[in-house]
Amino acid sequence: MQKIFKLIILILSLTKLSFATCSSSSAVWQYRLQNSPSIEKFFIDNVGCQQAFYPHLNRTQQLYFETVLYPNNLTNQAYINRWRAMLLSDKEFFKTFTFFNNYFAKHHSQVTDNEFVCFQKQKGFREYISQSQFYYELAQKNMLHDVSYLYPLIRWSYAHNGVDMQLSRERVDKAEEAFGMLRGRVGDKKQFAKSIAIFDREYSEISKELAYHLNISQIKAYKLLITITYLESRGNIFALSSTGAFGPTQLTLHYYMIYGEPNNPFSIKASLSKLANKFVHYHRIGKSLDSSVIAYKSGNLTKCQDRVNNLDEDCRYYNNYKHYMREMSHINSKEAISRYLTSYSYFNEIKYLKRTYNPNGLKYYEPYQYAILKGAILRDRAKKSKYLNGRYFNSLGKMKRSEIYKLQDRFGARNIGIASDKSVCY
Repeated sequence: MQKIFKLIILILSLTKLSFATCSSSSAVWQYRLQNSPSIEKFFIDNVGCQQAFYPHLNRTQQLYFETVLYPNNLTNQAYINRWRAMLLSDKEFFKTFTFFNNYFAKHHSQVTDNEFVCFQKQKGFREYISQSQFYYELAQKNMLHDVSYLYPLIRWSYAHNGVDMQLSRERVDKAEEAFGMLRGRVGDKKQFAKSIAIFDREYSEISKELAYHLNISQIKAYKLLITITYLESRGNIFALSSTGAFGPTQLTLHYYMIYGEPNNPFSIKASLSKLANKFVHYHRIGKSLDSSVIAYKSGNLTKCQDRVNNLDEDCRYYNNYKHYMREMSHINSKEAISRYLTSYSYFNEIKYLKRTYNPNGLKYYEPYQYAILKGAILRDRAKKSKYLNGRYFNSLGKMKRSEIYKLQDRFGARNIGIASDKSVCY
């Protein structure tokens, strides 16, 4: 009898919700949460009831809500867009927020006929299609912003035009409006502590991969990722710089869109993967972690290491990194790391959360390149490849960079070279 009574109460509560703007019943909100495909979809569907449902969230759900919406005071549209950014895959993100692809939209006509023929060769077209016809058909199929499919054309259009500051400003202005961003605003210490606890799975998985590639301990790789994101955004997922850097690692669209598989700049997993891939690359060419950090910040592998220009912004960043890593050298728990950097830790408050998770890691977001076969090695597997300038070479076709590294380790770099995909036709 008691079970029947509880069921009746629940049905009445749900009926009340359907006729009222927002319910005050915990049972109603938890029922709707449990039956939503994801917590992000729940937050989107109930945009008008934030004050009503928030008290009825458990502590983990509240922390996720606070972390994504920092620093609050968002319009309803900005609120919705933030949760969509957490929900969408890389491909769907660019289809939804097309202004991030404005460089290609502006400059795709600059792709040469030869490059376009190469693109069709890569994609296995059976017969030649003109650029105008191709772009028309893409528009009909809603694929003009399918960045994964168009990746070679995006790279080539960028290579012809370089940095376009007007389009960068346009992205900044539109992103600021769409997501309620405040340019130049990083998180506070509580925000960072919440962020690394909520996204611990992402930090843990990427630090494990990074540790393997750098041959360092996982806790050191974790400290590296934590320190860089602390310096860049303080856990403000929607951090924005006036120069056009976005997200938790403050990468530019060049890296989100053109350096490896294009990715949603607000995906923690993707952003950490792109960051880690840069360090793997620097390590591969024999550079230290310290030189890799300053190169990540300034583009220069030697800057600040001779104690010159220590008041320079890049050098202050580098010296802060060195200070934090040195001070944390004997700290071996995530909670202690969080408390050292922020005075807070939320790790013990995080329970299961039905949030959307990005399954992709470092290899997925690596650049594609071509292994150049220089001698008789692997001749039986060789394919005839062509540079954009018309010269031919023997390769194993398009491969992820780590796959070529493995070949070099086995057969020697003198026998296996690397060609960038931006300079290769097929």
